[in-house]
Amino acid sequence: MTPIDENHHSSNIKLELDLGIVSSRDPTNAFLPDLHARTTTIYSAWYTRTCPVCQSKFREGDVVRLCPGVNGKSCGQAYHDDMQYDLQCWKEYFHAQNVCKKPSKDRFTGEDIPGCDFVWNGHFPDSLHKGSQEKTAQRRNERLARQFLDGLETVWKPFGERTIIQVRKGGETVGHNCPWCRFNIRAGDHIVKCPCDKCNTYFHNDIYRHLECWNEWNGSKGLSFCPTSGAKIPMEKLRRAWNETM
Repeated sequence: MTPIDENHHSSNIKLELDLGIVSSRDPTNAFLPDLHARTTTIYSAWYTRTCPVCQSKFREGDVVRLCPGVNGKSCGQAYHDDMQYDLQCWKEYFHAQNVCKKPSKDRFTGEDIPGCDFVWNGHFPDSLHKGSQEKTAQRRNERLARQFLDGLETVWKPFGERTIIQVRKGGETVGHNCPWCRFNIRAGDHIVKCPCDKCNTYFHNDIYRHLECWNEWNGSKGLSFCPTSGAKIPMEKLRRAWNETM
């Protein structure tokens, strides 16, 4: 074996080892086919990064598709393809752009950032489409999960019996940052308004999306100040309402 062959062989082994390490961190999405829809976990490489289309950070549970790259060069750029939030970023991007990414420079270091010439043809491989039996099982599981969460919601309350608001598409709270998790608020989220009445702050309080930010912020005793304005919050009344439900 020549030195060139040895270097090439070593590089391939290193790539496979790196892929195995990354995949083991996020087994939910490990070794799925190219262009397959993936569900974001806290271990996903793209978790908390920013979608280049909607500019929202990827949250746990977000459905995305990853650019596969070209000529064996992995890209991995994530784009939303999530119907529950009406975030069809993958289709919007590739219907408007010729390639995934053009070469650029890092604005801080000045180093070259390689581009990606992947072009989507507008279709997904037939192998990604599930059979009718699998679709039926998936719908049944989704229905059971929804029934469980609906039942849980009837006994689970936000701290101080605050009113939960479901965000509507185009609502004024869309795009606000939750002060606890720092993710922005999207249409469909359940939120609670800060009770200080001197700010425009909203917390997530959404058991459906593992974002119980208002309850986590208050803990078991409640906090007596607004995280935005610092204004005092009359928590005694909220504590009494909370204790009456415990």
